[in-house]
Amino acid sequence: IEIKFKGEANVEWTETESTKRDDGTTEEHTVYFKGHEKYFENNYYLVGGSHDDLILPEGEHSYPFSTILPPTLPSSFEGTHGHIRYTAKVKVDRPWKFDHEAKSAFSVICPVDLNTNEKALVPVKQEIEKKFCCWCCESGPLTLVLALPVIGYVAGQDIPVTIEIDNASNISVVDVVCKLKKLITFIANEPYGSKKEEEITVGEIVFDGVTANGSNTATISMPVPPVPPSDLDNCSIIDLTYYLKVTAEVQGCHANLKASTPIIIGTIPIMSYQPAFQTWGTTTIGDIPSSTGPGWRVPSGDNNLPPSYAEITESAEGTLPAPVAPPSEPMHGPSAPPYPDIPSPTFQESIFGTNDIKDSEDNQYTLGSMNFVPRYPVYNFVRK
Repeated sequence: IEIKFKGEANVEWTETESTKRDDGTTEEHTVYFKGHEKYFENNYYLVGGSHDDLILPEGEHSYPFSTILPPTLPSSFEGTHGHIRYTAKVKVDRPWKFDHEAKSAFSVICPVDLNTNEKALVPVKQEIEKKFCCWCCESGPLTLVLALPVIGYVAGQDIPVTIEIDNASNISVVDVVCKLKKLITFIANEPYGSKKEEEITVGEIVFDGVTANGSNTATISMPVPPVPPSDLDNCSIIDLTYYLKVTAEVQGCHANLKASTPIIIGTIPIMSYQPAFQTWGTTTIGDIPSSTGPGWRVPSGDNNLPPSYAEITESAEGTLPAPVAPPSEPMHGPSAPPYPDIPSPTFQESIFGTNDIKDSEDNQYTLGSMNFVPRYPVYNFVRK
């Protein structure tokens, strides 16, 4: 019985390109772009070995196992055109018969400490304006101010967004839309270097606009759901950034007024910053009250935790010798938390749903769930 642990990143997509023939006509063909990074692969035997003959008696046999993970792994990520994925796959070798195989994926989190990132601590105040022209007349300006106390946040936290609109024009603002966006860049190196970007809305809040020659100021709360941390450190073929975008949608055929600012999503919150309306608590993100703004919507994740190692192995009673030891590095116990005043987060499923983890090494007989959702740390903030 052999087990294999593997960590890798893959990107893949297709594009249609045109080439010009000698006779002046064009020909279209499909280009397959791909990229790959391998982070580790650990193989060892739970029972037996490559040259051992061993017969398992009829019955149920359980074998606890472990492995050492490299300290610089990127966070798990699943996307449309690529993934960073960690799996364990076990094979029961049966001579002269088909082998039995089972596979499972697991989540890895690369810590992103917002306290050590100077950019995350910076407040934001952005002011933009525009004027509308109708025939020969120019109206007064429409001014939009976007303000944030800091740029860095963690899942489970609310982003307090202050929006000021001063409409000195004669054009009404119909709606104001605030979106938390995720921008993913997939980077291929075969057959040659290329990039593909994908933009996804993580959360959206819509509230009433401002009449002509009117003004309004509002502070809204944009929840940060379970999402992967920014940048995907230690991965060079997938990049991930977040930003907040505010759009004042104006009446008629005029162009809308837009403002945006980067957002950094970490795994350890800023200790020097706590919003006035939030404190540490024991509830989960699903218990945080919803925004009262009209049209507010944000996807929700699964709050269930995976079973602990103790639960899995509590009743394990193998009838054969214990598994062969994994790689010889010493096992390390958990280190002391860098910020003991911060309660431990829960780990909740990504809001973006399940992903098929079947790859070229699997076949129709590979057992285990081929649907996987990575989990990310979520801190339990509650409103005062």
